[in-house]
Amino acid sequence: MSSLSSLVVLAQAAAGEVGSGRIQGGWGFVWVSYGITWGALALYSLSLWIRRPKNSPVGPKE
Repeated sequence: MSSLSSLVVLAQAAAGEVGSGRIQGGWGFVWVSYGITWGALALYSLSLWIRRPKNSPVGPKE
């Protein structure tokens, strides 16, 4: 029973800390998110440039 009571004490201690602080050091996540976003935009721009219509002969327009 002592292990059960120690688990209860640990659970109560952890529950007391929930929501009682601020996020520390979250800038790494922010910079990685920006990197992923800019990388995706660059790849999308590259795919549009590769798939652009080729120059067709200029003829009279109707």
